[in-house]
Amino acid sequence: MSEARFIMEHGDLRAEIDPAYGGRLTAFWSRTPRGRIDWIVPLPPIGGQAVRDVTAPHKAGMFPLVPFSNRIKDARFTFDGVEHRLQATETGKPHAIHGHGCRVVWQVSRRLKSSTELRYRHDGADWPATYSANQRFTLRDGGLVVELSVDNPGAAAMPVGLGMHPFFPIRAGVRVTSQFDTIWPPMKDSIPNGPQTLPAELDFSGGRSLPSGLDTGFGGWDGRARIAWPADGLALEISAAAPLDHVIIFSPQAQSFFCFEPVSHPINAINDGEMHRLNGGGRFSISLRLQPIHEAVK
Repeated sequence: MSEARFIMEHGDLRAEIDPAYGGRLTAFWSRTPRGRIDWIVPLPPIGGQAVRDVTAPHKAGMFPLVPFSNRIKDARFTFDGVEHRLQATETGKPHAIHGHGCRVVWQVSRRLKSSTELRYRHDGADWPATYSANQRFTLRDGGLVVELSVDNPGAAAMPVGLGMHPFFPIRAGVRVTSQFDTIWPPMKDSIPNGPQTLPAELDFSGGRSLPSGLDTGFGGWDGRARIAWPADGLALEISAAAPLDHVIIFSPQAQSFFCFEPVSHPINAINDGEMHRLNGGGRFSISLRLQPIHEAVK
């Protein structure tokens, strides 16, 4: 099938997928009487100066983290006694970041009006083994379900971690509600030191305004979160299950977006013995649901 971008729809919900742009969800919105409501930061339309280049991605949409989340320190790790050196992909730093999936063209393996499946096969370069990855997007019951899996078709084992990296809009009074047990604060070169006791000022269990300047991991996530924009009468509920028990919150100062990234492991987990081991013939998978709430919109 074609790798051209396309739009799924179900009821008033719309989702744009761009397989050639790292298998990314490039927009997710509702059609309402007051107009379009974007639940994630949409990518600009293609044309003019707007170019979708996976080597210089926009800070928008939602992309898959596969086969690892966030950073691997100095782009190297040892697995089963063998040292692996990866391409350093974080701009201005020596680390590998965000895996392979966000930098490749995905193939459309199935496409319906309200659901689609994408896949790509990694040839084993820059990783201990060959693997295949699959994404499924489904609009149903007023929300969006995203499923991501990795299959190891060979005999050799490999480490694996998964996650999703959405960009949410900053609107007046944005609040986050979620339950965490620990914090993994960043140290030198954004590599964390954790787990540590969750400080009161970063306890989101009762809901709080989003602090700016975070690039921080949170452990022991209970798999539920609510992002609210009370000034606009809007909210988005996020739900997931194990192995998604860790979250990275990225809220750079003076930007119009923030990220709430559900992931299966902490930053640099592969060098701390925290990554899942996927044996030959095995599968590792995650599922995430985004549920828009806009009853208060007039």
